Parts: sequence; structure tokens; C-alpha cells
Amino acid sequence: MSRGIQRERDLVNDLRAEGWWALRAPASLGDVDVVALKNGHTPRFYEVKSTTAGPFHSFGPKDRAELLEAAGHAGAEAFLAWKPPRAEWKFIPPSGWP
Repeated sequence: MSRGIQRERDLVNDLRAEGWWALRAPASLGDVDVVALKNGHTPRFYEVKSTTAGPFHSFGPKDRAELLEAAGHAGAEAFLAWKPPRAEWKFIPPSGWP
């Protein structure tokens, strides 16, 4: 299993531990990696990255636009979830994207 898939599973498990209903979206073809829902909260769409080269190394303008478009259609919040090896999650909203 790739590190990316494992990171997606890790995020799903972490969100579930916080009371979110969460699942991987492997058939999304890249728009969204993880979807999270919780009563009383805005739905969340996550793009998950685990590269040591930085959070935006493989999350370019096209990918960012696609995530924002998908989130907009669903009324969801979009986040980049970045977890480099041996580090904590960093959740970066669109206001923190280049």
C-alpha cells in the first residue's frame, strides 16, 4: 500500500475518533481524497499530501481549483491535509494556499 493511501486512512481514522463520519473517496479521480460529515458542521473535503518536499509540491493550481470547485458544488469546506513523515497533521484552508 502506498504512503498516500495510508495517510488517507490515517486521516479517516483520526476524523472518526473526533466524531466525524469520514471516508476515503478513491473514485474521485483526484478532486477529493477524504470526505467528512458531522451533524451541525459544514461538510469537509480534504486533499491529503504526505510529501517531504512541502505541502504544495504536488498540489498545483489545477488541483486546488478542482478541490474548490467540488467543495463549492457540495457546500463543503476545502482543506489541504499535509502530514510529512514523523510530523503532525497540518490542515491548510484555501486562505493559506498560494
